[in-house]
Amino acid sequence: MGLLDLLFGKKPAAAKAAGKRASQAQFAASHSTLGPAGSPHGVRKDLLRLVLRETLHRNGIPAAWLSADLLRTTTTRREEGIHVRFLVREWEPRLMLHGVAFEKECLQRLLLLDPLAGNWLMGFSWQFVLRDASACPPMPHAGSWTAAPPSDPQPRPVPAPQQSGDVIEGPVFIPQAQDDVRGDLERLLALRDEDMKRHDGRRDMYAPTRPATLA
Repeated sequence: MGLLDLLFGKKPAAAKAAGKRASQAQFAASHSTLGPAGSPHGVRKDLLRLVLRETLHRNGIPAAWLSADLLRTTTTRREEGIHVRFLVREWEPRLMLHGVAFEKECLQRLLLLDPLAGNWLMGFSWQFVLRDASACPPMPHAGSWTAAPPSDPQPRPVPAPQQSGDVIEGPVFIPQAQDDVRGDLERLLALRDEDMKRHDGRRDMYAPTRPATLA
């Protein structure tokens, strides 16, 4: 039997998970959730405020960063409950990173105060009401959502190339213009002919067999 049942003499109902009932709930305006002092709805809201304050304090999260709207909800079975809508007022990426863990801790603290809170807690949701959204990053590249994460989460800086024009490392092919290639070929042929004339001073052995030229 929960704390509310001891206060108001209600019989305990079967415990249900809060998350499963959230999709069937209808939200009322937050300003209409004020009930008479000491009513079951008012006590539940006080418990949720206490849970939120304690969870923020024990985890070192400034209270100005996160608040909550406590919305009266009604399921298809006409059962009333409360839906907690967290209001993110300060941009801090770690709030979203640890949002699931924050919800779980809030639920655990609530169940310590009222073990039957699962009967009337309809779930959690998040809303951004930032005072200043200028620090929020833009949307990333579309392929980044499904890309495999890098093995090293901290990318290493790439060293800048050395500014040196004197040394070329490794085999490098430098294309030449057609005129330069033709000039190199002519110089090689000229060097070959000169070398043959210098090292071969013998008389041409085929000279007698060559046909004479016509005058």
